[in-house]
Amino acid sequence: MKMAHRMMKYRLAADGTVPTFLCLHAEGVGGVFVVGDPSTPSPRDMVMVGISETDDIGDAEAIATKADLLAYLTTVGASWTLPDPAQPNNPEATIPFNPSAATDWAWGRLDALNA
Repeated sequence: MKMAHRMMKYRLAADGTVPTFLCLHAEGVGGVFVVGDPSTPSPRDMVMVGISETDDIGDAEAIATKADLLAYLTTVGASWTLPDPAQPNNPEATIPFNPSAATDWAWGRLDALNA
């Protein structure tokens, strides 16, 4: 039986290493949509989104549904911008972050892994 991968919010391990439960091969996702948490000491002061490779996810928080991921990214990404792909030589040119497109991209990878 194929293991079901899960979308999750996670932090680095206490020693600063990437958690072993992450799915980091080409089809996976890890270390995206980073949000700082100044109330937590480094190296665990960043919350990231990724996909699990194993069932043992430690203190990571599973994101149960695509709607939950969209709600999270809509909230945390409200003021985010991205480089404008139409102006690749202008580092000042940005476009607004699109939580819906980001959710579709990440959840699509999860669905593909679980197919």
